[in-house]
Amino acid sequence: MASVWLEAHGKAVVVKGDTMQIKDFLKLKGGKWNSNLKSWIFPGSKKAALLQDLQNCGTVKKVEDKTGSTTNGNTGPTAATKNSAAPQAPKKRAAAEGESEVIQLDDNVRVEANAYQGKIGVDIRRFWTEKASGELRPGKGLRMSQSEWEAICAGKERIDEMLKEGEENSWFAEGDVTVSITGGSVDLRRFYTDKSDGEKKPGKQGIRLSAILWGVLKAEMANITKMLGQVSTEGNVTKKPKQNKNASTRDEASPVERPEHAKWKEELTMILQGRDLQNVSLRKVREELEAALEMPKDGLLQRKEEVKNIVTEIVQSLERQGE
Repeated sequence: MASVWLEAHGKAVVVKGDTMQIKDFLKLKGGKWNSNLKSWIFPGSKKAALLQDLQNCGTVKKVEDKTGSTTNGNTGPTAATKNSAAPQAPKKRAAAEGESEVIQLDDNVRVEANAYQGKIGVDIRRFWTEKASGELRPGKGLRMSQSEWEAICAGKERIDEMLKEGEENSWFAEGDVTVSITGGSVDLRRFYTDKSDGEKKPGKQGIRLSAILWGVLKAEMANITKMLGQVSTEGNVTKKPKQNKNASTRDEASPVERPEHAKWKEELTMILQGRDLQNVSLRKVREELEAALEMPKDGLLQRKEEVKNIVTEIVQSLERQGE
């Protein structure tokens, strides 16, 4: 656990102490290493936010403010430990009606508690930036059931011990979800059983978190679990609506209409034009959609059911037009 302090440097503020242990965290927060000062330098305007972030960082034991003034205007150095630090509000995206709240662990990793196809769960996912629009798009990640998420929360101390040992190790948490320590990171991943030899092997559904991000996730576990409980108690679990026989099956299979679906539908409609609709390869169509959206290969693998539902709707529409 690191012990650090803040000092004033002109109009800037610098972080000194055991910064090697938290260099990735400081870099993530916008700091720059100054070899002459042998410390991390930040704009003075970021002091208050920086102090609070350090106080809530899972790998920081003690933070001391030696800048000569505190954020409330009082003078003199102040010290804060993890136990005495003021709680930091989770970084959330405001939820629109019918949506769930999202907690951002950093600029690219998001955690969401929601109901999908009638099942409650927690989704931890890394996002990537689309070049054309500059918008964040969902990439690889892991969706866990409520019981799998609770197992991760219950085993956080065990995971911390595995991290502390510094050796590559694995723990089968719950169901197919396995926690692995590799390269000083925490890898949460769904394993599958290889039919050829009967052994469990890592699958594509998963996300690797640095020790810093793991600490941030731990700090937000109570908030995420609370959000998960609200999905259950507030009736946000989507129930299948009654439909007439001629209605599209898409609403039943994918009850959640997401903002990106409109763009997907537009691209998929162009992809499917002129195709033999009786012999459409969903995998090939999905790969073409990924290319059209400038996504990496298999960027939509974990959302293939959503793609399938939209393709089904478009195919049914095109077939009706051809009748």
